[in-house]
Amino acid sequence: MIEGGAAGRGEGARGAKDGDEAALEAEVLRRLTALRGRLGGELGALFDELAARLRLFEGEPGEGYFSHPMALPVLELPLWVATRLGAPRPAPCAGTPQLPPLAVDLAEAAAVGYLHVRIEDDLVDEGVGEPGAAVLLSGALFARHQALLARSLPGQSAFWDLFEEVWLGYGDAMLLERRLHRGGGPRDVEAFRRVLARSRPLVLPAAAALFALTRPEHLAALEAFVSALAAAHQLFADLLHAEKDRALGNATYVLARLGAQVAEVEARGAGPSRPGGAARPDDAGPREPDERGAAALRAALFARGGFDAIVEEARCELARAEAAAGALGLAEAARFCKARAQYMSEIQRRVFLAFFSALAGEPASSAGAPR
Repeated sequence: MIEGGAAGRGEGARGAKDGDEAALEAEVLRRLTALRGRLGGELGALFDELAARLRLFEGEPGEGYFSHPMALPVLELPLWVATRLGAPRPAPCAGTPQLPPLAVDLAEAAAVGYLHVRIEDDLVDEGVGEPGAAVLLSGALFARHQALLARSLPGQSAFWDLFEEVWLGYGDAMLLERRLHRGGGPRDVEAFRRVLARSRPLVLPAAAALFALTRPEHLAALEAFVSALAAAHQLFADLLHAEKDRALGNATYVLARLGAQVAEVEARGAGPSRPGGAARPDDAGPREPDERGAAALRAALFARGGFDAIVEEARCELARAEAAAGALGLAEAARFCKARAQYMSEIQRRVFLAFFSALAGEPASSAGAPR
């Protein structure tokens, strides 16, 4: 449950889904369609707008909104944990293996919880949606999220202490991020870690599987996996969105890192130079401040190694996530981390090829960055 739009649909960076994962996605989408029918006229219309904006129901199973190359394993994580810990499955139907009902309920809980966050994140970050309508639809989805979790766990379960802690921390993190976006404090690594608590709800459906199957001793490793994976995802997403965030005035950790690099260079009197020893952008004459800012950002990204440095930081987080997946015994999660690292390398190659082809005046239609 973290910011990150459908950048890069198409190249199956997540690898081929197995039968269970594809079947789970199809079932969750079917359940979301059924939920839409229960929302009534006005809430249902708002849900339709959300689904159209996110292209929620587009693509074949295994290639849709929850499984595009930049997506987190929102649906799969509770399935992986439930399967690893032996959640019971129904008897096969017509020779087709059936999914554990626990995993299906928790995957739907993950989906509606993610959409709840998606609505609030888009409203806070970019002002998407009419606030009153967004709050009411987000609240309806949160109610469904909690109801699905409650089906799997008794009210006295220690899970509910975790549930409360995670969602209270989410609210604090969202408010902190809003304040930081508005320039209300340093965008340093400590603030980046604190803001990542907005992604912690991703742990809840899988944690519910741990508690339902009486294996809460694995919670620390699960938290470590989600924390590191969320950090890697946020670093890479913010890197790909750096120019957009600069234009919107959003002060992200990635922009702060790159800005510090630019300030250091300019303090030495070098100015925002262009790659390849080309003339400085200001050698061509005066520029508007926004144009100078864009040129300085691109210089930091491509001429001074900023893009590579952020990607390497994200790779280190992925390595930590993979180690945590190993501690959990989740081979599928470890494979996901490896596939995500390969995808980042491919996007890194494509972005640089597109940028330097543009500088050379060459067409780069086949080398563009993900949209």
